[in-house]
Amino acid sequence: MRRNGAANDQTRRGRFRGLSHDFSDHDIPALADTETSSVPPVEEPKPVPRIAIVIDDLGHHQDHFAFADLELPVTLAIMPFTPKAEALAERASEHGHEVMIHMPMQPEHHDRQQQGELDRFDTKAQFIATLSAAFSRLPQARGLNNHQGSRLTAEQQPMQWLMQELAARQLYFLDSRTTTATVAEAQAIEAGLSSARRHVFLDNEPNPEAILLEWQRLITLAEQQGFAVAIGHPYPATLEFLQTQLPALAAQESVQLVYLSELLQTTK
Repeated sequence: MRRNGAANDQTRRGRFRGLSHDFSDHDIPALADTETSSVPPVEEPKPVPRIAIVIDDLGHHQDHFAFADLELPVTLAIMPFTPKAEALAERASEHGHEVMIHMPMQPEHHDRQQQGELDRFDTKAQFIATLSAAFSRLPQARGLNNHQGSRLTAEQQPMQWLMQELAARQLYFLDSRTTTATVAEAQAIEAGLSSARRHVFLDNEPNPEAILLEWQRLITLAEQQGFAVAIGHPYPATLEFLQTQLPALAAQESVQLVYLSELLQTTK
């Protein structure tokens, strides 16, 4: 009886060994692979292109206040030593608009010093004193760009001084690019500033047809690189475009209008 029991045990063990072999790892189908391969990959949504519009040369006249009353996110670049500068900056802030300093700088073929303008003849102390006066006039400013400056923005030393002062105040810099020889943006990047460049002048020809063409060029650039910066001026045609055409055009083109500081946050 014991021998038969032992034989039966050996037979059962032989059967179990066969079963173990039959269900080895080599024989188990790769279910996970077949399941996942049938699921299509999820495409990331394409980010909406962002556009910042900056209006330069503000502060001279009462009719410039109309730009502060716009309901669009337009960044207002105010010249600090103009008659309406401080009141305009206050109005802009009340309406939630972003303010920047539109700082006068020495243009080409202009070697005469002028009060309130940064130029290549300034000592460092003079340079910083003029800047400090501008900051005190417009404490709402989030950044600074150059008014004219085709001569000064090509000079490395004063641009280093400028970026040091902006960095100390945690302000951004926009290079208006009034010359292809500018070193301003490069100096801003080297100083670690949030910075950008102007891509399009909206209204070099201040008429509705030309402004619309520049807007379309701006859209193309924004779609190509994800963002774009335009500079306009306080012309009646520019104001009319911003008031009557831009809201519908922006919605139609599926772009997002933002303040310059918002655009800089997404392009770091």
